[in-house]
Amino acid sequence: MSNTMSWKENDETGGNRPHTAAPARALLRSRLLAGLWLLLLLGSGCTSPYRIPDGRYPGFEGEINQHTRLIHAPRATVFYVLTHEADFKAICPEGTVVSHATPPPYRVGTVLETRILHIFKLGWTTRVEEIVPEQKIRLRFLDGFFRGGTEMWRIEDEDGKTRVTHTIIVNPRGVLRKAAWLLKVRRKHDRMVESFLDNLKALAEGRRGRPQPS
Repeated sequence: MSNTMSWKENDETGGNRPHTAAPARALLRSRLLAGLWLLLLLGSGCTSPYRIPDGRYPGFEGEINQHTRLIHAPRATVFYVLTHEADFKAICPEGTVVSHATPPPYRVGTVLETRILHIFKLGWTTRVEEIVPEQKIRLRFLDGFFRGGTEMWRIEDEDGKTRVTHTIIVNPRGVLRKAAWLLKVRRKHDRMVESFLDNLKALAEGRRGRPQPS
């Protein structure tokens, strides 16, 4: 009698069963990764007019996205709006809600919670890391899409007016988040921040010449 098992016998024992599932999954994963990297390469060409060259902020890593507005109002008024919850909520675009998770006053350690429900659905928590009255506010993203990134507000005098600059320095983690940032989120972030600054300008200039709220 031959010692050679039939294909059926070997298949039933599992000895020589062809293993096609694992290679197929590996091939699928490699194709998905290749597709995502291609999207990243294509997305990197979708530049934003608000992206500025790397290296402007030593010690911070990530893409630098910056928006600015010249406001005909004192620095004190602009700083007040940015650091008081009711006023900040008033300049939020439709569908954006920013709440203070810690009691006033606004200071180092103040925690803010942001929820975006209109342009894109995202949420994150930031904490104030540095504050120079009427000059600078620096926050850190504690969680969410921009986790580990930095947000900054700069308030400067310019020809009798106030130059306000909003900057985020972010490096979304993982291939999927990087692709989302390049292809969708960055563009919508730009629209949201531009609306913020338009509203800030309107509110601050509307208070020009009036006594500063206490």
